[in-house]
Amino acid sequence: MPNPTRFFITHSWNDIEFARKLCDDLRASGLDGFLDERSIRPGESIPSRIEHGLETCDVYIPVLSPAALKSPWCDWEIDIAITLGRDRARNERPHIMPVIAEKCQVPARLRHLLYVEFSDWRDETRYTNALNVVLTKGFGVRAKPPPPMYAPPPEAVASNTASFPNWLGPVGVGGIGVVLLCILVGFGVYSFLNSPTPTPTQVVARPSNTFTLSATAMPIPTATPTETPRVTPTPRAGDTRAFAPDNSPMMLVPAGEFAMGSNGYDNEKPIHTVYLDAFWMDKYEVTNALYATCVNAGKCSRPSETKSYTRSSYFGNTQFDNYPVVYVDWNQAKTYCEWAGKQLPTEAQWEKAARGTDGRIYPWGDAFDKNLLNSADGGKGDTAQVGAYPSGASPYGIMDLSGNVLEWIADWYGSYSSGTQRNPTGPSSGSSRLLHGGAWGNSRYDARAATRHLSEPTNSDYVVGFRCARSP
Repeated sequence: MPNPTRFFITHSWNDIEFARKLCDDLRASGLDGFLDERSIRPGESIPSRIEHGLETCDVYIPVLSPAALKSPWCDWEIDIAITLGRDRARNERPHIMPVIAEKCQVPARLRHLLYVEFSDWRDETRYTNALNVVLTKGFGVRAKPPPPMYAPPPEAVASNTASFPNWLGPVGVGGIGVVLLCILVGFGVYSFLNSPTPTPTQVVARPSNTFTLSATAMPIPTATPTETPRVTPTPRAGDTRAFAPDNSPMMLVPAGEFAMGSNGYDNEKPIHTVYLDAFWMDKYEVTNALYATCVNAGKCSRPSETKSYTRSSYFGNTQFDNYPVVYVDWNQAKTYCEWAGKQLPTEAQWEKAARGTDGRIYPWGDAFDKNLLNSADGGKGDTAQVGAYPSGASPYGIMDLSGNVLEWIADWYGSYSSGTQRNPTGPSSGSSRLLHGGAWGNSRYDARAATRHLSEPTNSDYVVGFRCARSP
C-alpha cells in the first residue's frame, strides 16, 4: 500500500479534547481524515457517515481510554474496522493503529497490534514524541519538530564607562538648571507679549480616548451657549468609541470586501467574497461586571450557573469582574446586546473583524502561536481576564477573537454560497446557531477565524460567551 493519507479517529466524548488536538496535528502535516463532530453535517445519518469514513480511510486510529472501552459506539466502530481490514481485496485497508490517551486495558482483539502511548499527553514534549511515531510509522511523513526550549535572557552586563568626579555632579547639574531656567523665563515673557488674547473657540477641551471596562456610566458633558458646535468626524479604522448604557469600548471595522471561509472543513467552503458596510465591534468579550449591570437593570436574566470550569464562585465575584461571562445562551446574549443598543454580530461581521482583508488564518497572522491566546495548547485551563493577550489582537485592535470563550453569532447555521454577497445574515431559520473563535479548552484548529461551531440556541456552557456589534 502506498503512503496512506486518510485517517479515521474513534473516540469517546470524554476524550474529545485529545481527539481534536490529534486531528489538528495530522491535518497540519498534510493528511486528511474523519473526526465525527467535524465531518458529519446536521441532518446526515451518523451511522452511514461513520461507515463511509471507515471504508475510505487508510489508517484507523481508535483512541483508547477507560471511557472508550465502555462506549458502544467505539466498540461498534472497532468491529467495522477489523472486519474491513480482513477483506483481502482491500489490501489491508484500513491499517489499525491504536493510541492510548489514558491508561487502560487494551481490548483482547487489539492486543496483537503495536499501539502508541499518549498517556500524559498534555505534556507537550511527550505528546510530540508520540505524535511523531504516528506520523512516521503510520503515515510515512516527516516528524513534527520538538517544542522550543525556553532560554532565559542574558544577564545585564555592568557598564565599564568611567564615572565623573564626585564634585562635578552637583556643579554640572546646578549650572544646567540655571541656564534652562533663564531660557524658560525668557520664552514665557516673549510668548506673553506676542500672543493674542484667547477666544472661546480656541479654548476647547480635547475628548479623552481612554476607556475602562467599568460598568459605571461615563458622564456626558453639558454644552454651554459659548461653545462652538462640534462636527463628528467620519469614523476610521482603528477608532475607538463607547456607547451608553454599557460604555464598553468598541473598535471600528471599515466598509469593504474580504474573503470569507476557507478550504479547511467542508462547511467552511467555498471561499467567497463578501462586502460589508462599516460597523463597530466590542473590543472585549462581555464581562461578568457588564452583564451584571444588565441583570441589575432588570433587563437580563442571570447566567444558568454562577461558576466557571475550575471556580465555584465566578459570576458575582468581584475577583472575576473583568473575565468573560459564561453560561449564557443565545437568547440571553441577544437580550444583552439589545439592552446595550447593539446586536450580536453576523457571521460575516465576526469573521472580518477577526481576520481582516488579507485572508489570514488567525487574528495575528497565519502561524499559530500558543502564547497569543488562551487555548488548550498553552492557556489557563479556564477563562482568562479579557484583553490578557494584547499581542493576539485582530487587525482592528479587537481582543480575544481567538481563544478564551466561544462567541455567539446572530446567524442560523447554513451552507455557504459562491459569488459576491453584500451584508449577508445567514438563513432565515434553522435548528443550530453559530459560534466562532474557539475557547480555552479548544485546540489551534478550532481557534481559526473561519472555524464554524454549531449549538442549539438554548444551550449554555462554561466555554461559551459573546460580544456585540453596532452600526455606525
